[in-house]
Amino acid sequence: MATYSYADCLQKSYRVNWKIGDVVDGRRFDRARRWLPARLSAADAVTSLSPDDQTRLNHVEMGAYAHLFGYVEEFIAPRMVALARDFELDNREAFDALTNFAAEEVKHMNLFREVRARIDEAVGFPLARLTGERDVARAVLSKQTGAMLLLTAAIEWFTQLHYLSSFKDDEALDPFTRHIFKCHWLEESQHARMDHLETLRAFTNITDKNRQAAVEDLIELVGAVDGLLQQQARFDVDNFERYRDHALSPSLRQEVYARVLDAKRYTFIESGVTHPNFQELFAAVTTDAQQAQVQEALGGLLKPVASSMAS
Repeated sequence: MATYSYADCLQKSYRVNWKIGDVVDGRRFDRARRWLPARLSAADAVTSLSPDDQTRLNHVEMGAYAHLFGYVEEFIAPRMVALARDFELDNREAFDALTNFAAEEVKHMNLFREVRARIDEAVGFPLARLTGERDVARAVLSKQTGAMLLLTAAIEWFTQLHYLSSFKDDEALDPFTRHIFKCHWLEESQHARMDHLETLRAFTNITDKNRQAAVEDLIELVGAVDGLLQQQARFDVDNFERYRDHALSPSLRQEVYARVLDAKRYTFIESGVTHPNFQELFAAVTTDAQQAQVQEALGGLLKPVASSMAS
């Protein structure tokens, strides 16, 4: 298993640190280009759309992608503050690293507010997005710490995957998009490693009962994430119709919804739980039976909506 240290994460965070102004000042989205990589978007899957409409759908999905990052960081930041208190005076490297982690997540939330404003400016109206971030954060924070940390680990690792495999080398994307997610990736690299450390700590000396409770909480949390993705997918379809200034036929509207939901499930669930680093961590803190339990739950959840429609 990979080994990380709080001290190394903190020093790397200091080296790559950026300010929000460094990311967004003087930059705007180019409506002629796509903003979200093809692997994370449904646009190319809806082949009956014109190229212009595929680009519009891609823009709408980018609005949701940026929003959902800020949305989940509402619960990550306060949890890291709470975990840092365990170290306060006895382990300043861990305390400093975790409080810096929380501060960076707060910065990211503010970054994505700025990004959302620029997206709304580019499309010409405020996109409909999920609300209730604080209520969702409270619900997540009420669950077992180990479950919340496993969910966070999946998020942190898919952040790495998305940038390295999709954003980094895609020359067709808007340069502003690539710049945003390069900066985000640089700091999230350390967050993924610290979340790994904290997850191992949360499961150390845990009772069998509490370990099983954490697994069940994780399944519930992933199901709740999927419910949020379904809501945002419906918003995306509404936003797309408004952006193109023309309603979709009922059948095309259903197809667009199904493809958008499939893309979101890959982006925000599947790409995280299948990441090798997450799988290694999950195997280290759970039993074979618990891993099978989660796999069964995910198997039912991640069946492609568009494929089931076609059948």
